[in-house]
Amino acid sequence: MATMTDLYSVESIQERVEKIAQDINRDFKGEELVHIVVTLNGAFMFAADLVRLLDIPQVISFVGASSYVGAKQGDNLTLNMDSLPRSFGSKPVIVIEDIMDTGNTISALRQVLADRMASTIKVVSLLKRQGCDGHADYFGFTVPRGLFVIGYGMDMDSRYREMSDIKVLGGATMYNNGGVC
Repeated sequence: MATMTDLYSVESIQERVEKIAQDINRDFKGEELVHIVVTLNGAFMFAADLVRLLDIPQVISFVGASSYVGAKQGDNLTLNMDSLPRSFGSKPVIVIEDIMDTGNTISALRQVLADRMASTIKVVSLLKRQGCDGHADYFGFTVPRGLFVIGYGMDMDSRYREMSDIKVLGGATMYNNGGVC
């Protein structure tokens, strides 16, 4: 079994999710409808906890996004946009992401969402890699460069997603400039 070191506890995650929800509820109060776009697979637990705390009318869609193979961040970003609406009808969109390593996924998504008539695009990321230039309007925690994190939906080769806290996977290092922004 791989060595794991605690990084963020269940309690600290819950506190940050609640704070992010309060901020979003404040910022989107009075909106007629807000589209939520969840990046799969890593953000599913974070998104489930977050959207249940939102007091705004919402439509939830999912987009598959991947750039990792094991602990190695690849050069090719894959996005599956088939489940997104063809048009957001000039309504705001909130993207929920698990971790911003380079900002490439969010950059690509922003373009697609803008092309599909999102009035505004806000990004929520549970984790943001230190030194990452990508912009998250709301985020939970920062993660040092080089650490490979698992749990709370995030994985390595589809393992460890079920953990309710976030850990550093020992022996797994970021390759190919992964996590270096």
